[in-house]
Amino acid sequence: MITDDTLREGLQASGLSFKRNEKLEMAKLLSESGIDSALISYPSAHISEVEITRKIVDLRFFKETYALGRTLISDIDKIADTGANISLHLPFRIDDLTLILDSIRYASKKGKKLEVAVVDVMKYEEEKLIKLCEGIVSAGADALQLPDTTGTAIPEKYGNIVSSVRKKLKDVELEIHCHNDSGMSLANSIAGLEAGADRVDTTVYGIGERNGITDQLSLLHYLNSRGYQTKISGEKLRKVYDHLLNLILQKVGPEFFIENFPVVGRNVATHTAGTHAAFSDTFSGLNFSFNVYTGRSMLRKLLESRSIYITEEELSRIVERIKDESVEEGRSLKADDILKMVG
Repeated sequence: MITDDTLREGLQASGLSFKRNEKLEMAKLLSESGIDSALISYPSAHISEVEITRKIVDLRFFKETYALGRTLISDIDKIADTGANISLHLPFRIDDLTLILDSIRYASKKGKKLEVAVVDVMKYEEEKLIKLCEGIVSAGADALQLPDTTGTAIPEKYGNIVSSVRKKLKDVELEIHCHNDSGMSLANSIAGLEAGADRVDTTVYGIGERNGITDQLSLLHYLNSRGYQTKISGEKLRKVYDHLLNLILQKVGPEFFIENFPVVGRNVATHTAGTHAAFSDTFSGLNFSFNVYTGRSMLRKLLESRSIYITEEELSRIVERIKDESVEEGRSLKADDILKMVG
């Protein structure tokens, strides 16, 4: 019932970056705790994401290993080449649904389990959401993910959304993914499970984009208290928490947990994923954390806020340098680091 997203969503936590060996060690510890499903990377972001995905797949740490990408042929091919199952997310603005569904059909022929996320489900009217989900499943998706991407859901409404999709699509696997901007991610995840969802995305310490998603150990405690059967060992999972705590303290410091607090924490308005920074009509805030998931839009916004304008070629070169340094050094870069680079 639990999917771990620490190695991918968790890498979008403000101030964090992981070296290859750090990702590998966390994957090993998560596997030993009994986690059987994990979303571990975003291969189109950087060669390091491709390499670590292949390694984790080869070591067979998880029964189901997923890598994430956009509904683009290039992203789908990169994921398929790693040997991982394919997880795709729709764009935040759908300009050409036919093209998106064609890409999903293409992905469905890769011989891997295919999951597709309808991002920001809270913005849809129920009828339009159902129709979109039906189209995705008809195109070949094995599983649907219903993310509260902006963290604005409340349990009753979110549960109703999951219930409506479940009633119309009885046979498809449903996964939920709830952000914690307003402190509701655990409550929304429980509501989604009770409404018929099969799996919940979680991370260790609930880390992730802005101030994260549902905390893994908290959800496991709830499932155990309700008599749900999981193969996850709480005692072994705590070892993962201890391991990640040490990394967070080394890389960011104890202030991470203050800045990551819902509603008032600074991270609520801080972005790491380039795919989020590109859509200012969906995500507000001009605070950025730069690592392997940095995108051109994010860098452009930072520079333009300082009245700095560079060529597209220079922009691409700097983005690649940011990605390389963040992986090799295992650290997130700050605005001052970027400005020195540009200089």
